[in-house]
Order: sequence, then structure tokens, then C-alpha cells
Amino acid sequence: MPATKTRNVKKSGAQHPERIINDAPRLLEVFEVGDVSHQGDLSIVRIATLPKSAKPRENRQLAEGSTQGSRHILKRGNVFDASPDEVARLIRAATKCEVDTRYCGPVFVSPPAPSKNDLTHPEHGNQGFAAGSICAVVYQRNLDSEEREQRTQD
Repeated sequence: MPATKTRNVKKSGAQHPERIINDAPRLLEVFEVGDVSHQGDLSIVRIATLPKSAKPRENRQLAEGSTQGSRHILKRGNVFDASPDEVARLIRAATKCEVDTRYCGPVFVSPPAPSKNDLTHPEHGNQGFAAGSICAVVYQRNLDSEEREQRTQD
């Protein structure tokens, strides 16, 4: 995995704060069950098995919406919709972490010959995952101004 680069952002009359740049494409050749990767507001969790409830889907966009920030698109591999309850159980088994079912997204399987550009996004670095990786998408959550939990969207 390449080292994270940083860049100074210039502001008039102020110090130059450091800004992290992590948009280089990367291929995670080793991505074991329980490993997690991030692409913007999505967490990608490697799970052990394809959910029994998995149904193939045509839509390859992993986050709902029509904004540029929602354009997390799996170019290669297979995408599935599955029961959020089952996905949450598989994530818990792989990571020992609890994920609320409202933050569980689709599941995908990476292609047999992965590349750095299998999961694309116009603002975040493209990614690829070890051949045949079964991955669950988890949407990031934040608190709103009244401290209520809600899903984050790019």
C-alpha cells in the first residue's frame, strides 16, 4: 500500500495546515476476512461468505444518490443486495463489531483478476481487492446538530 501523501493548503495570513491526500488508486492484494478499507463515506468490510439472501443486482453504484460524492461504482466484479440483518451478522462474525442494519449496504465479490480501478470514485482513490474477496459495504454515520445518529453522505 502506498504511503499517504500530504499537501499544504494556502490561506491568506494564516499558517499552512496540512491536508491529507489519499486519492491514489490502490490494489489490496492481501485483504483477509475482517479487514476494512475506506473510500470516502463507505467502509468496505471483508466477510467470510456471500449472504444466503444475496440477489444479483444490475445497479453497480454502491451508495444511493445522484451527487458526485455518491458515485462509488464497482466496475468489475459482482454486486448483490442482501438482508441487512444477515450482512450485519456476517460483519460481526468477521470483525466482532456491531453494525446497525440501517448502515448496511450492498455486498460485492471482487473479480478473479483484480485491478486498482475495480471500485471507482471521482474524488476518492479507486480501489481493487484481492481476487474473490466478498465485501460488505457499510455507510458512515455521524450525529446531527441534535445529536441524533444519521447516515453520512459525500
